Amino acid sequence: MNYIYDIILNFNQEYYPFYEWKKSDNIINIRKIPCFKVKDQDYLDLKHNQITIQEDFINKINNASSIYLEDNLHNNICLVTNGKEAMGLSFDEKGNLQKRSSTIFDEEQEIIEESHHQKITNLKFIKNNPIKPQYIGRIEKEKRTYLNKYLSKLNETTDNVTIKYLYYEYFEKENEDSHYTKKALLNTLKQEWNNKLDRLYQLVLLLNKVH
Repeated sequence: MNYIYDIILNFNQEYYPFYEWKKSDNIINIRKIPCFKVKDQDYLDLKHNQITIQEDFINKINNASSIYLEDNLHNNICLVTNGKEAMGLSFDEKGNLQKRSSTIFDEEQEIIEESHHQKITNLKFIKNNPIKPQYIGRIEKEKRTYLNKYLSKLNETTDNVTIKYLYYEYFEKENEDSHYTKKALLNTLKQEWNNKLDRLYQLVLLLNKVH
């Protein structure tokens, strides 16, 4: 087991590339963290799947890290690399993989370089369930979720004016059937993201501020 010093990580339930980090994220400054070199397939499984790892691995990493601002929520964290990429992982005490973090470019390169002569650690998974991959970015996903939540909550009777307004702004035509128009707006979220959907999102943001 090697250690890496002075890096920053941003743990989330889903893996987000560094360029999708947000200022509002809980970014932590790590003083010292264990790092393991793993097989390519193990790396991909850790990056994308629902994982539970054996207890002996958790025992290795428990309290092995040092964080500048002490945080008991990050007792079971580590870095893994396959010699091509690197990421941070956070487990609970039962070995369930809870969160992942990408690494910033220069720190990732340092981890990869440090791993050149490192022996591969053979990981043993208790559970390794594939999760259907999503090919949309974090910002787009958040916009879609926001729109879906807002539109779904609109009442076809009391919010009839709002529904008709949004329908007209998106489709550039009128329709008095609030059930149809609400359904049509929700169906737009099945499309690829485009300028019209982005404009609809901006309109919804404004409406939420007004109300």
